[in-house]
Amino acid sequence: MRKGITVVTVLLLSIGVVLAGCSGGNNEKNASPSSSPSPSMSEKASETPAQSEEPKAPVKFSVLIAGGGGNPPQDKDPIILQLNKDLNMEMDFNISTTEYHQVLTSRIAGGTPPDVFGVTKHTLKTFVEQDLILDLEPYLDKLPNIVASYSENDLNKGRLNGKLVALARRPSIPMDTYWIRADWLKKLNLEMPKTIEEFSDVLVAFTEDDPDGNNKKDTYGLTGADIPAFNGIYTAFGIAPPGHWMIRDNKVVYTTTDPITKEALVFISDLIRKGVVDPELITNQNPMDKAFKGQAGVISVNWSAIATDAQIKTYKEINPNAEWVQLDALTGPGGKYQGIWDVGSNPSMIVLSKQLEKEPEKLDKVLEYLNYITDPGKGQLIVNYGIEGTHYEVVDSQVKPLPAMSEMAYAWQVQLTGRDELEYLKAKFPNQAAAIDFAKDQPRIHVYSSFVSLPEQVIADERYEYEELIKFMYSKRSLDEFDQYVEKLNSTFYLPERTEKAESELKALGYVK
Repeated sequence: MRKGITVVTVLLLSIGVVLAGCSGGNNEKNASPSSSPSPSMSEKASETPAQSEEPKAPVKFSVLIAGGGGNPPQDKDPIILQLNKDLNMEMDFNISTTEYHQVLTSRIAGGTPPDVFGVTKHTLKTFVEQDLILDLEPYLDKLPNIVASYSENDLNKGRLNGKLVALARRPSIPMDTYWIRADWLKKLNLEMPKTIEEFSDVLVAFTEDDPDGNNKKDTYGLTGADIPAFNGIYTAFGIAPPGHWMIRDNKVVYTTTDPITKEALVFISDLIRKGVVDPELITNQNPMDKAFKGQAGVISVNWSAIATDAQIKTYKEINPNAEWVQLDALTGPGGKYQGIWDVGSNPSMIVLSKQLEKEPEKLDKVLEYLNYITDPGKGQLIVNYGIEGTHYEVVDSQVKPLPAMSEMAYAWQVQLTGRDELEYLKAKFPNQAAAIDFAKDQPRIHVYSSFVSLPEQVIADERYEYEELIKFMYSKRSLDEFDQYVEKLNSTFYLPERTEKAESELKALGYVK
């Protein structure tokens, strides 16, 4: 499978290092279930669950998720130990690093499903059809923190056939932008580009005018990894990159076949024809290496790949004068947008076994646990940062990392309901606060691709769609044939049926009226 388009023909959104557990959504919050204000961080840290006068035996339940490992044994894991202590429970928390689906289905087939387990969009549908999953809607009154912290978009990700059958991990926030060599602009007496025409002129200058001053023609304007390197250009034309579902005038649009995509391709193919684009862009494995070595002056990348203290040190050691800065969204015929944001972006989901209905005490404890690890519960601080006084401290209502926080790299795996990404990132990366805010606040075109599924018995041919796009970009196929390309996608790859299904799904979720 080409990395450009997924099985639902969703193209890669960005390149660079992506923080584990990161993916954002809309920042709207549902109303708090209580009229009292949310507690501050210091208040969170002082909260403890109510304890009955007579101690009860800890409630046992199991959790199984897929993950990357790196976590300590449960009897030495400070996060699990603290949660068990706080909630009077014995949670058996297992992270499967290989063959997760086989392990899970084996347990289900044996009649001993985990009480809480991770699912994908596909397996969720299967398990719901097999009546294995608990409907969470009737229990939302026991999950006030989730009700308060989750937006309607977040809850929609776990809905199927009108029921709330899963909890999606709250997503990340937008983090990718164009980054540009400000020192090259200064050397060539150029202004920061604001329009796509000015952007083109800068790329030409970075390629032709020896911005590094070594008297060699060895630089390019733009580098990146595959089609997402051009995301900011597509959106300046008012269209999301190919392979996405967006909504325009209350109608669902598949971006690959939209006429505006052809206009954007004309501009992109012109850049490539001028020789200002890294000729290895489509096959690049490590474009950051080229950027840091001064082989290109613009790259579209997540801030974490270029702006952390470690990354700045890396490129400054290569060239002390290098100055990489974020580029504001470019203005084009379709407006001013910096790439896209998938409203349905869903890092992972968890479900509860329907067997919990038969064990109300255990069910209550599981719900208490999920509520506790979600803002504003004290447990959110524990799963985010570890133990107060050991891994972090709270100063003036702000989390301040202690040296031992470096031991918490695995913690994203126990954040089953996600986290407040902005708060978390600023606590972990205080020196990058400006870059974080800049990326978050950029205007973006919303897409809904993660909400859309293929109709039954329909297989999307991602390879043809992707390869023909590359031909158009690199002038291997005339853009005069774009309409023929669209017709083939419509007639051969079931786009009318897929569009109808997308419209139905997005209407059910309230995005199409």
